[in-house]
Amino acid sequence: MKTIISVASVFACACSLNAQIAATVIPVPGGSEIGIRNDAAVGLVAFAISVKLADGVSDAPLMIYFDSAIDTPARPVLPNEERMLQRRIWRAETKLPVVPEQPIVTAGIFADGAATGDTALLRRLILRRCNMLQAVEAALGMLSDAGKHNVPRRQLIEQFRNMADSVNHWYLPPEQQVGRSLYQSIIGKLMNLPEGPLGSPFPPTAFVEEETATLHRQRVALLDSQPSLADAALIGR
Repeated sequence: MKTIISVASVFACACSLNAQIAATVIPVPGGSEIGIRNDAAVGLVAFAISVKLADGVSDAPLMIYFDSAIDTPARPVLPNEERMLQRRIWRAETKLPVVPEQPIVTAGIFADGAATGDTALLRRLILRRCNMLQAVEAALGMLSDAGKHNVPRRQLIEQFRNMADSVNHWYLPPEQQVGRSLYQSIIGKLMNLPEGPLGSPFPPTAFVEEETATLHRQRVALLDSQPSLADAALIGR
């Protein structure tokens, strides 16, 4: 697997001969804005940025993820494109702006499967995909089973709510909480389903077919993503 060293900068965009992606932090009123630039010849389909905040409150860095295989809508960062990602970086506890420290750590995956940057962040990108795949497969199983057994609305919503709560813990890193948004999305759809005629099955067959088709497509996209999820343990070795 090809791994290229990336470069990051604070308040400026520093370049090197080997740089393929670069993170930029620009001060703006009330905080900072983070950008990512793709200097490679192919699209950047996934990246992770780790930014340590100089506020003296926590040693935990700010993590920013982007992955066109997971996040929707998500458009790859094109060659020679720079995209601004987040404004007003501040510590939630204090509501005060904070200054990012050097170095800003980056990692990315390109459309051809090549990887660049910090190997620990690359592993976390792949782990995020693995956790999303697990959530997709869990949701598929729950919806398919509900469609066969006519599960009451309240019971099915509670099942998905329990799944969302199971990954909503402060001690879990963000890449392990990625499935929560999927579960919450399905909860919202279930809550908004109109009441059918008395005695009609729930969830409606059309709803189950539509949602499972979408989940199957997402499952295939994750399984076909490059580098292979099966090879994730080899990154950096």
